[in-house]
Amino acid sequence: MGAVAPDEAVFRAHLTGGSFLLGASSDRWRLVAVSWPHAVFGVRAADGIEYGLRFECRDYPRTPPTARPWDLVSDAPLAHDRWPKGVSRIPMAFNPGWKNGSCLYLPCDRQSIEGHANWHGEHPSLIWDPAVGIVHYLRIVHDLLNSGDYLRRAA
Repeated sequence: MGAVAPDEAVFRAHLTGGSFLLGASSDRWRLVAVSWPHAVFGVRAADGIEYGLRFECRDYPRTPPTARPWDLVSDAPLAHDRWPKGVSRIPMAFNPGWKNGSCLYLPCDRQSIEGHANWHGEHPSLIWDPAVGIVHYLRIVHDLLNSGDYLRRAA
C-alpha cells in the first residue's frame, strides 16, 4: 500500500480523536467503511434506525465534505422514500429535491454552502469547522435525527 495522502491522514487522525470515539461508543454514529476520498457512516436516530451517510472528503478538512443519504445494505444511494421524515427542519435538511439528493441541505455541507453566504451570519454554529472535522457534521445530523422535529417510524 502506498503513502497516505495528507487529507486522508488528517481524516483518519480525526477518527481516533476523543470526540469521534465518544460518539461511537455512545452509539450515536459509527464508521462503516473508508475508500478514500469516500467514507460511509451510520448515524443513529431517536427510534433506533441507523441512517447511512456517504461522505466525499477530498481536500479534508480544509474543504468541507459533502454527504448523501446512503443505503448501508446495498451500498448505494438511499431511496428517497426511505429518507428521514420530520416536521420542518428534517425535511429541509433531508430534501431529495435539493441537488437531486446528492447532498444534505446543511451549512456544513460543501455543495449546500455554495451560494449561501448569508448562512455564515444566520447559522454560525452549523458552518463547517475544520478544527472539529467530521465530528461536526455527524453531530449536526445526529442532533437532527434525535430532535423533536424527527418523526419516528412506526414499529
